[in-house]
Amino acid sequence: MSKSMWILAAIFAVMAIALIYQSEVGGGVDRPWAECKESLVQQIFYGDCTPRTGLGGPRLEDGATSN
Repeated sequence: MSKSMWILAAIFAVMAIALIYQSEVGGGVDRPWAECKESLVQQIFYGDCTPRTGLGGPRLEDGATSN
């Protein structure tokens, strides 16, 4: 195999190990953006957040409520 193929294989191996580790450990990184139904891009540009679960409204940083 050529040098570039070895590099590509190493990258895939590291990614596979990282995915296995993350699934085994659980929890992991806190992802507050995953609590919203909208995509991360839509949350960034428009500030929209419809909660996935629960009865509470979206959490807004300035303390205002949305209608």
